[in-house]
Amino acid sequence: MLRFLIALFVLAGFGARSVAEPVDGGHALVELISERHETQPGTEFYAGLKMQLDEGWHVYWRNAGDAGLPPDLKFEPGTRIQAGEFLWPAPHLLPVVPGQIMDYGYTDQIVLPFLLTVPQTASGPVTLTARVDYLICEDICIPEQVTVSMDLMIGDMIVPDVLNGELIGEAIAEVPVMFEGETVLTRSDTAWTLSFASPELTGAQQDLRFFPYTHAIVHAAEQPLGTGSSGACLKLTPDPYTDPEVSAAPLEGVLVAANGSGDRRAWKIRADDGPVIADTCTQQARPEPVTDGQTIGLVAILFFALLGGLVLNLMPCVLPVLSIKAFGLVQAAASGEQARMRAHGIWYTIGVLVSFAAIAGAFLAVRAALGSASLGFQLQYPPAVAILALIMFVLGLWFLGFVELGGSLRGAGSGLAEKQGASGAFFTGVLAAIVGAPCIGPFLGVALGAVLTQPAMIVLLVFLVLGLGLALPFLP
Repeated sequence: MLRFLIALFVLAGFGARSVAEPVDGGHALVELISERHETQPGTEFYAGLKMQLDEGWHVYWRNAGDAGLPPDLKFEPGTRIQAGEFLWPAPHLLPVVPGQIMDYGYTDQIVLPFLLTVPQTASGPVTLTARVDYLICEDICIPEQVTVSMDLMIGDMIVPDVLNGELIGEAIAEVPVMFEGETVLTRSDTAWTLSFASPELTGAQQDLRFFPYTHAIVHAAEQPLGTGSSGACLKLTPDPYTDPEVSAAPLEGVLVAANGSGDRRAWKIRADDGPVIADTCTQQARPEPVTDGQTIGLVAILFFALLGGLVLNLMPCVLPVLSIKAFGLVQAAASGEQARMRAHGIWYTIGVLVSFAAIAGAFLAVRAALGSASLGFQLQYPPAVAILALIMFVLGLWFLGFVELGGSLRGAGSGLAEKQGASGAFFTGVLAAIVGAPCIGPFLGVALGAVLTQPAMIVLLVFLVLGLGLALPFLP
């Protein structure tokens, strides 16, 4: 009886303190939750990252698909409690451009569970504080960052948090389990067959979708379903631009089955190479996907990239630099120097293309080092933001007439471009690219989002086409 009264006291007292208010990141309410108010030393239990998303917005699964980044949770040092990796509930399809760009993720509310391990020597109240970075998208994508915290008492008893425990339990129930049947991947140059032998899938009247852990397949391609007396199969389209080592590795991911009422089941699978499992593909429900869709997709992406570059000329962050360029062209036109005008346009274009190539190189380097990179990654570093803000501030003072930077700046781009002629036009292009790259126009986000995970040559090509679109109005 005494222990029961103590538990009630803890729930009423410490339990009230342990509930932290959700933090508003801009388009999502984010908080840490736990299945326990109090726990004992040497125990393990589940906590979770809870995100309540604004209507119409979404965040990403562990593999975001063609574009995006998954949420990232980093605990601050100061406690010896160990946090495990996220357990990822089965994702949903997030079509961006039908047939061209497909993402994987979550809408509305998502809880990402993870295991906490308490050391044997821990005791007393503990506050866990963590930084959460996530990319949240609607028509545009916005990187958001919040700091969240959670109080936990380590004592001589276990006191559950019933409400949060139910939320975490529901999320864990949606985490894929290991597939107990046989899975085999049969490869050809234009199509792969992923076959499953399992009584659960025999003659299944349900939709099946495979979500890969890597980018070995074309995410936006259809996955025609076949069924048979021993299981089912899916036709997948291999991505010809993916790293050969990724394409050649065993195929791993999540298989999700959904029936007409919306009930879903999910399994983790790993498929090694082999012949199609007998009696799994005897009845094909849909025709095989078009094999040249990826080539068409690349052409469309390059077209959107060119349009995105053109749209950049209308973005507020680029207009101050374009004003400098316009001053130089007006000066050249007034003097009747047509050759000088053409030279200005060519050198400006070269400056833009060189800068976009450098940005693409930096993007690829960050992706290689960290495993992923986001659009406008350079704006995550305060020194880069401060330098760009200072440049824009000085330019604003110059346009308003408060400072005089000298006539040599006409036709130039920045402090580095305080020279007339080719060098001034070149560095104007450099500055236009630097300040313009982070601005996401209506077409720009789609074009770059589609190549975030593509091979280096594709990334470089799209960045160069973006630069060409930015410089196109000034070419002779």
